[in-house]
Amino acid sequence: MQPRLALTSNLVKLEPPALPLSSVRPTGKRKLYFSEKLVDPNDPQSATQFFITENGYAPVLFDPASMEPMVTVHQGEVEDWTIENRSRESHTFHIHRLHFIVVGAKGLRWEEPTLRDTVDVPAWDGFRSYPSVTVRLDFRDPTIVRTFPFHCHILQHLDGGMMGTVRIEPVPPPEPSSSKQR
Repeated sequence: MQPRLALTSNLVKLEPPALPLSSVRPTGKRKLYFSEKLVDPNDPQSATQFFITENGYAPVLFDPASMEPMVTVHQGEVEDWTIENRSRESHTFHIHRLHFIVVGAKGLRWEEPTLRDTVDVPAWDGFRSYPSVTVRLDFRDPTIVRTFPFHCHILQHLDGGMMGTVRIEPVPPPEPSSSKQR
């Protein structure tokens, strides 16, 4: 027989954030993009590799053994991430342990007050600019300090490497003030 866990003494009551996410000015902005490539470009039937990459870095397949996160932020921050699709099939951005609101799409301002953990990013048509959505991520929860994944929510794409991790670190301690005595 399994022992029952007593949860009453370990529960932490969380106060709602002081401001709704839609009225918080982001402390940072990032662009991530979905992309993919055939293992053998000469064989259209070869396997596809799937990537989610922070802009400015080369696409790499997710390595579950890696201890280094793709993104690092601090607890208490709020960031806007633009998720761009540079491939010719739709992708679905999903993040664990966190909710976001959509604040823009394809360069347009778009505020949707509904909290989400998943949003679709349409396929690129090959001609116009890459489709994108901008989401506001809330790292203010005091219990959020940890590492967790984000990825395309389409299982084949996730299994094919389209995943990353975000590490939320504690708020850095304040720098000691230099008190000079006269």
